[in-house]
Amino acid sequence: MEHKDAVTLLKNAGLKITRQRQVILELFLDTKQHLSAEEVFLTLKDKGEDFGLATVYRTLAVLEEQGILDKSDAPGSASQRYFPAAHEHQHQLICTRCGKVIYLDECPAEEYLHRLAEHYGFQITGHSFQIYGLCPGCREG
Repeated sequence: MEHKDAVTLLKNAGLKITRQRQVILELFLDTKQHLSAEEVFLTLKDKGEDFGLATVYRTLAVLEEQGILDKSDAPGSASQRYFPAAHEHQHQLICTRCGKVIYLDECPAEEYLHRLAEHYGFQITGHSFQIYGLCPGCREG
């Protein structure tokens, strides 16, 4: 996404636009990957940004609190990974080694969820579907 998209997301969340928030959010919007705080820190450092690791952690926490980022504890992963919050229905395959994300076009659980709702008389208002494993590149490596 473009620069203004990060600014718009921050404004819509009622957050002050700081360079740290903007740069970190742009990283997520550009890469569309699940990243740990350490990966964010190292990537930004490689790009010449001079943010401390504590700043990265604080910024990620604020962006998550405001619903701009989500976080997950991927099985087999030593750290939490952050990713842009999905405000629409989506499903993902997530590599636990490199963080690569493959977004699925279809919902593999739709029929099953419909049967569950009917059986239990439950009104489902949403669901999340993340599958963890190793991408082809990591399986070979």
